[in-house]
Amino acid sequence: MEQIFELGQYSIFTKVEGDGDPLLLLHSYWGNHSLFDRMTRVLSVKRMVIRIDLPGHGKSGPPAADYSFDSFAVVLNELLNRLDIHEKVSIVGHSMGGYLALAYAAKYSDRIASLILMHSPVKDADILSIKQRNRESVLLLKGKKELLLQVSIPSNFAPENSGKMEDDIRLLNYTATQVTLEGALGSINAINQRRNNLRVLKNARYPLLIIIGKYDKVYNAEEQLNDACQISSAEVLYLEHSGHLGFLEEEELVLMRLNDFLERKS
Repeated sequence: MEQIFELGQYSIFTKVEGDGDPLLLLHSYWGNHSLFDRMTRVLSVKRMVIRIDLPGHGKSGPPAADYSFDSFAVVLNELLNRLDIHEKVSIVGHSMGGYLALAYAAKYSDRIASLILMHSPVKDADILSIKQRNRESVLLLKGKKELLLQVSIPSNFAPENSGKMEDDIRLLNYTATQVTLEGALGSINAINQRRNNLRVLKNARYPLLIIIGKYDKVYNAEEQLNDACQISSAEVLYLEHSGHLGFLEEEELVLMRLNDFLERKS
């Protein structure tokens, strides 16, 4: 089922497949719901898989002027209510999608069945990261989106994978073309302003799985691992052959671990 929900200032594309316990998939910056097509085919066999396009991405409308992950978490909760989903939900968030998942979990912890963060740091943005994102904003405002993507998309993969994932690179280029300037700038601002959720996760009562790529060039793998190790209840999947896109680079392993985690924690 595909539909667009009008939720206050937002117009959000939503796709629901399968039956069973609800599982929400939240994509990254420059992505959309189609990045999870292969994952959904597997996971929707036993579960209700919900995918959305985040504001300014895919088929969704632009973000509001005051867009943040904290404010959009309220919109996301209303979307789940509109879908008549009132039981606890498992959430998979990749990169930026993980920041929204964390904001949602911080506000609605009683609605979380389990949380899976893929290549998504749990702390707030550091000064170097903010400067890098702001440089991206400048390039986008100068109309240099194509140049930015030519550099950034291949760098998402581990060195050993960059030359053999042509189909996935084409998919990423396709999803990136659907991101509006408003969507990109709004996302950068929200990413820069995200909260430090390490304490929230230390106190969380829901199961947590953190997936980290050894060759992640977007966010430092060692820092991600160090933070994850401070969360006593967290399970960690450290991918030895992945960069920032482990669910594509080591697809079989990630799906196997996801399925196992969800089965054990449901």
